[in-house]
Amino acid sequence: MAASHLGVVSVKLGSNSNDQPNQPPPIRSVGPNPIQIGSTHPLLRAMQPPKARRRRRRRRRRSPRRRPRPSPQLVDDAISEILLRLPPDDPSCLARASAVCRTWRRVLAEPAFAARYRALHWTPPVLGSFLHDAAFVPTTAFRPPAADYPDSLVVDCRHGRVLLEDRNSEDLAVWDPITGVLHRLPKVPDFISFNCNSAVLCAAAGAGCGHLDCHGGPFVVALLGDGRSPGRQIHACLYSSETGAWSAHASIELDPIELDSYYTSCLTVDVVPAALVGDALYFIGDFGNEILRYDLVDPILSVVDPPDVDISYDGVVVMPEEDGGLGFAVLKLYHLYLWSMDTGPDGDAGWANHRVINLETMLPPCNLEPVLSGFVESANAIVVTSDIAVFTIELKSLRIRKVCKRDEAYCGFLYTGFFIPVCASGRLPSLVASGELSDLL
Repeated sequence: MAASHLGVVSVKLGSNSNDQPNQPPPIRSVGPNPIQIGSTHPLLRAMQPPKARRRRRRRRRRSPRRRPRPSPQLVDDAISEILLRLPPDDPSCLARASAVCRTWRRVLAEPAFAARYRALHWTPPVLGSFLHDAAFVPTTAFRPPAADYPDSLVVDCRHGRVLLEDRNSEDLAVWDPITGVLHRLPKVPDFISFNCNSAVLCAAAGAGCGHLDCHGGPFVVALLGDGRSPGRQIHACLYSSETGAWSAHASIELDPIELDSYYTSCLTVDVVPAALVGDALYFIGDFGNEILRYDLVDPILSVVDPPDVDISYDGVVVMPEEDGGLGFAVLKLYHLYLWSMDTGPDGDAGWANHRVINLETMLPPCNLEPVLSGFVESANAIVVTSDIAVFTIELKSLRIRKVCKRDEAYCGFLYTGFFIPVCASGRLPSLVASGELSDLL
């Protein structure tokens, strides 16, 4: 029975089929499916040697997948050194870095990182410019919390602060675009009938402050205005955010000037940035015919004669020199004339024309002649406005940068500062963070 079950045919050797006539014919196969050679039938597997069975089990058993080893984590010091190298003129780089992980955001949020970042790059980048109605025009991904003051004019911009003047009431206010804080000043003193020019600056300007992160500290505002009495009399006073009041005023009587073959007693102070040199502010007055000096320590007003230049110019500014002296720049017919006040052998100070720069080969072609409209103290660069764009020209390297298109009337003030997104309240909209800023540049 066992033999028939295995499908084996038994034949007796040496026997004759005639000897057994009643024997049934030989069985060719038993079962519905014959066993084939190499089959995986359970019986054939049972007949294999034990070693072969173990070898086959090992061959069929799959080893578990090994997870890749995680990459080694960067220590905080290495992360900080990497993030310090991100360019300050593109704040969106810091915003994207803060979104990588919690560790990177924590490193960026440390006050020590912000101090090292400013000290490493040192020169604050230009973050935007202003229209004449105090509307902020960004040149980077930075957006201030409150960007528009349509009823105000920009009077000055320095040390991370913007000085605004109300069109109707002529009241002054100091605005911090990074934090969004607006500090309103008290009423202008009665002895000033007309605000000619003003300047805002850090209260520690003469104490060696680097002005890299002082926009949230105390400040002072210098105000120049026409007096109520007849004649060319000008007054100046100082406001301190620490005392919250205006100081006593200083006055000076100016001689009449001659313009186009007639004399005038009116007083004009050009609304261009004043130059801070030492403990004094220098303002351009009377179409470049006078320089008014206001001493911040001893409140005294005095007049400094400008260089002997033709008043038919395309803009004039006063500026601080790198050696701490006073500079004077005039633009006329694409030629930029740079003067500096030097002290002669006899001890008398005088102006010396030490450089002339031809801007016609440096600026792109334009329909109208460019105008000298301002000076960026932190970058030692002048601001030139043409009918197509606003440019900055670094006086040392003569590097030209296009700040923005000139679609509307711009003033000569540019806002500079270090903006670290996780340390300030400024915002980076998704439109700008995604890189869609080309329409503004």
